[in-house]
Amino acid sequence: MVYCGKASQNCQNCRTRRIKCDKVRPQCTQCVRVGKRCPGYRDQLSLMFRDESAKVVQKAHAQWGVQDSPDGSEASGSSPTSTSPTSSAGARTRSSFTESISSGSPVSPDGRLVAATRVPKEVQSTLVDRAVQFYLEHYVIGLPDEAKAGQELRQEPWVFSTITRDTMAAVGLASQSNLTGDKELMVLARQQYGLALQGTAFGLQDIQGLDIGVYLRAIVMLGMFEIVGGDGLPTKGAQTHIMGGAALMKSLLPFFQASPDGVRGLIQLCFSMVATVMCSVQQLSPEPNVMIPTRPVPSMAEGILPTSFIEFAALGSSMASPEDMSGAELLNIISRFVHFSAFVRSRLFQDGQPEAFGIIRNALDLEEQLSDWERRQQGTWVFTEERADKDFFPPGTVFEGCYHTYSNMWTARAWTNYRFARILVNHLLLESIERFPSSSLPLVPAAQQRRSYDTIKRIARDTLVSIPTHYRHPRLTHAHRELFEKTRGGAGIGSAQIPTLLFQLKVAGAAPGVPHSYWVWALDMMRTIWADTGMLQAKRLSDLLAKVKEEPPHTTVFVKWEDG
Repeated sequence: MVYCGKASQNCQNCRTRRIKCDKVRPQCTQCVRVGKRCPGYRDQLSLMFRDESAKVVQKAHAQWGVQDSPDGSEASGSSPTSTSPTSSAGARTRSSFTESISSGSPVSPDGRLVAATRVPKEVQSTLVDRAVQFYLEHYVIGLPDEAKAGQELRQEPWVFSTITRDTMAAVGLASQSNLTGDKELMVLARQQYGLALQGTAFGLQDIQGLDIGVYLRAIVMLGMFEIVGGDGLPTKGAQTHIMGGAALMKSLLPFFQASPDGVRGLIQLCFSMVATVMCSVQQLSPEPNVMIPTRPVPSMAEGILPTSFIEFAALGSSMASPEDMSGAELLNIISRFVHFSAFVRSRLFQDGQPEAFGIIRNALDLEEQLSDWERRQQGTWVFTEERADKDFFPPGTVFEGCYHTYSNMWTARAWTNYRFARILVNHLLLESIERFPSSSLPLVPAAQQRRSYDTIKRIARDTLVSIPTHYRHPRLTHAHRELFEKTRGGAGIGSAQIPTLLFQLKVAGAAPGVPHSYWVWALDMMRTIWADTGMLQAKRLSDLLAKVKEEPPHTTVFVKWEDG
């Protein structure tokens, strides 16, 4: 299931004639005027989420060397098994579940078909079951807002849904493929992904009987697959799934009027979008560890955030309760920063020129807005830092033995987005001071450089201390995790924060002026997440972070201020 943006609401006749439709029901005025029968209007939700499973399978076969037969049937000549989801309330049986996996014939390096390596259905069943188990153990159990033990999952309806099972299998298989290097597992993962796309699109046709919890989780997991099963980049596929979840939340907001969960969910998805886009802005740049590159990327100049995002963010702001308004305000500031950062990376700037002055003014303004946002937080938005007894936590699991306690996971996640933005804005300011001395002299206060270093160090430390709130290190036991559960739930899906968390670790560890110990701890945590989950983005970002200490400083300003 892929989110395809907002579809036209015009009737078919008006779309064919390419004229404006007034969308009057039951028949539009344009059709009545010319004496035609109005065909009515399309279901918007089913149009926004289109079935792209065939393309997914074709892409998988092309990428991993599986040859499709010309007529689309299985290479073995047997009749293809239908993968269309059933309309019954219950999930598929294990037999029909495994039989619905389409099999391909792998190709050897010399181009010959290797029929003997085709995975039997019984073995596929075992692989899929193990992949689901891997997903539950590494992406669910023990994470915030999730079951603390496997037996608790028996009470979760989404665990037994066909749709989520297909997606769990896809993510689990992709993770195992990444960790083992077994490409055949990735082929099977993409086929499971195709089934999940089909099933989700089919289920969304019945908006009346929609189980919102199941389908939101399915959409988030589809986005997770794009991050796990892709090339380690925050791909457009992940971004479209995030916006697909936001579109679903928007369509169901009338049902959430009496609860903050709907608006919070929409704003949280928008936070995920800005973090994903900001991560892609850095990763796709030839110089991912700097803010003002010497080799610009012109394609980043405009349209970095989709139009639908602006619509969803505005809706979230208009509907947010007074308690949640801080989150909506922060989202607007960070959105502006993402656009600004993409613009800075799109062209080359010269000291003394008007655009260089503009960069500095914008950076100073963003820093002031973020600083003011932090100063104004009170009530449920205040968090505390706590410290455990010495040697209570296993080494490397909790930074300096400290952790945060928040009123709920919703505010905890908002704070993590604030932190990566605040660090990057000050990073940009420091580079501006060094790159544009003539432009910065009349604009930047004399104390700003040291202030920026102090701010970066403080917030980078907060980033590292906050990690156990969002990700549970594999060496932590239940006794350790009980401390983090002082922060109540309210964020929904625990694993949804991990991709954002990886980016925040990279930002904190690569920030100018932070102690070497910050870099070491952040790098070790990212490598732990990679080994634990098989999420390729963890490996890609940890590789970028590792290069920070190998590369010469981008500017001399980074070595002027030493801790202590």
